Amino acid sequence: MSVDRPIIPSMPPCLGDAKDDTTWETLGGRVAAPSCVLPAGLAENARFLAGKTAEVGLCLFETQACCAYGPEDLPPDLAKLPLRWHAHLPVDLPWSGKDKKRVHSAQPAAQAALAVLDKVIFLRPRLAVLHAPNGSPDEQRRKLDMFLTSWKRKTSIPLVLENTADCDVISLGANFLRDYGLGFCLDVGHLLGYGQQRLLSSDLPEQATLLHWSAPGDGDRHLSLTALTPSQDRTLTALAKRLPPSATHLIEVFSWQSYMTSLPVLANMLRDA
Repeated sequence: MSVDRPIIPSMPPCLGDAKDDTTWETLGGRVAAPSCVLPAGLAENARFLAGKTAEVGLCLFETQACCAYGPEDLPPDLAKLPLRWHAHLPVDLPWSGKDKKRVHSAQPAAQAALAVLDKVIFLRPRLAVLHAPNGSPDEQRRKLDMFLTSWKRKTSIPLVLENTADCDVISLGANFLRDYGLGFCLDVGHLLGYGQQRLLSSDLPEQATLLHWSAPGDGDRHLSLTALTPSQDRTLTALAKRLPPSATHLIEVFSWQSYMTSLPVLANMLRDA
């Protein structure tokens, strides 16, 4: 059964009230917020964000906790909120599992990811973000190949692969994303925090479907963009000029105050671009 997509407001009240109109004109419907900007459950966060951002990234980070979600955690009326949605799959997927023949397989990881996705399928997420498993590039390619085979049998929701500490994505090969029908999620905090210069020098930023924005601090701390050093700010300002105009920009910080202080920083970067 299809569900009518709610209308996205022309200007979220929080941007119109707290910032000048140019912030919204720059970011428009391209800005997204994570589903955990308040110290509360997913449903309360989603209701709070409705009308304040165009899209919510569902932070489904823990397999067991997300599989245990019930109607009180994900009430059906969330589908009526004026929001678009995408899903971030768990970061603890069982990539080291074994199949029925006791052969190491990515099948358990795919089954877990699909089970979590099924919890939010009523929201019609337009894509899902995946972290590659750890291991050598050969191991990562093999496991991702198996994962994608299982994923595509069950759903047509697109997957985007995020650069992480374990995988800068470029190490998988220049044509890996294209060959496997994957999109790219560029996490700029990871790019800066892990010194992923090869990624920065590649053409992957020009291919990004989704971006995660935060300041890394002393590692991967997901700080407000106001915490960027001058050097990091220059790097990201130059990077912004390379990004596709259709990309969605998720400010991946986990407090509403940090989200609001990051908005004008991101708007300035994209306006300069």
